[in-house]
Amino acid sequence: HGFTILGTLLLLTGFILRHTGLTWELLNPIRGLKPLEFVDGVEVHRIPVLRQKQEYCSTYEMGTFVMSAWWYSLFHVREFKPDIVHVFFGIPDGPIGWALKRLYGLPYLISLRGADVPSDEVKRFAKHYKVLRPLVRWLWHDADAVVAVSNGLREFAFQTTPDLPIEVIPNAIELSVFTPPLHRQSEGPVRLIFVGRFNNFKNVEMLVETACLLEEKGVDNFELYLVGDGERRPKVERVTAEKGLTRRVHLLGWLDRTELVEQYRQADIFVSATTWEGMPNTVLEGMACGLPVVSTRASGLEELVREGINGYLVDINDVNALADRLANLINNRYERLRMSKESRKIAEQEFAWEYITEQYVEIYKRILNKPSTVNFAEKLPHESSIHKQV
Repeated sequence: HGFTILGTLLLLTGFILRHTGLTWELLNPIRGLKPLEFVDGVEVHRIPVLRQKQEYCSTYEMGTFVMSAWWYSLFHVREFKPDIVHVFFGIPDGPIGWALKRLYGLPYLISLRGADVPSDEVKRFAKHYKVLRPLVRWLWHDADAVVAVSNGLREFAFQTTPDLPIEVIPNAIELSVFTPPLHRQSEGPVRLIFVGRFNNFKNVEMLVETACLLEEKGVDNFELYLVGDGERRPKVERVTAEKGLTRRVHLLGWLDRTELVEQYRQADIFVSATTWEGMPNTVLEGMACGLPVVSTRASGLEELVREGINGYLVDINDVNALADRLANLINNRYERLRMSKESRKIAEQEFAWEYITEQYVEIYKRILNKPSTVNFAEKLPHESSIHKQV
């Protein structure tokens, strides 16, 4: 859980289950798994890539995926015969869509997910985007459609190309999987949960500092559970030990889906100190499981968290405000339960698969109905006319 590739697979699975007129093929680079398998109707091809860790991918490793996927696509596309290419992450994957469009006339759609949008907020790629920004701008204009997962992310994208029409389609959540418990526990410490990568912009160390500040404020009826891993984990462990919080802060690592859902159901509040997001899937999962959210006001969060309704947002890096908002909820069970119901309601009304699927399908239809679109069937004959995707 928590990896972009798995998130993409879940997205395509959601399409398959709700739109049988689409056939999907997914290329991804995870090592150690079968090179070809069908997962809930999605044909998954795993291509060779020099990636060592699932939770982290270096710039060099991204490059090996692009080269491997590019080479694989050039030949395999003749067998699969797609009608449209859906590129998740304009960088590093956009050039693959560009190549297939030039060679086979295939239209492509770019989904902007977060770190693929140039921004000073993503420190890791700041230097890269000083060089790559012109390429990013060119790819976005070349694509047949560009979609961002949140209004906040679209605003950042406009800083790169303000004249480009960018549509917004949020992430969706599997409401039948991520469900609230029948009854939340009323005894024992209040459980705070964070789920995500331990990287620079997730700012997980601030959550540990917040836990320390809560203790100083006399709030001690809580525990903090951190689900995930990444390059910042050693620092998180060090800060936890230095603050004397090893009995209050629990690092669980990555969990499988079943274990993760159970952790959500046992939790009382989802907490985040992130400085940058597209639209965080884990927050949406927590909401579907009936968790109020206390978070920093990063891009994408304002579309999930309604102030005072299903949670609170505070300024980025404001540890005092985060602690104060958490203290209010930790000490007020009635308010937690009220916000819990609101979180689930928002997830059901705005982020169900039925709504999100139709929005994407409409874009596919619009692209394929453009007079300039070349149908792959005209180049390479095939039996089926249903839409397909690489």
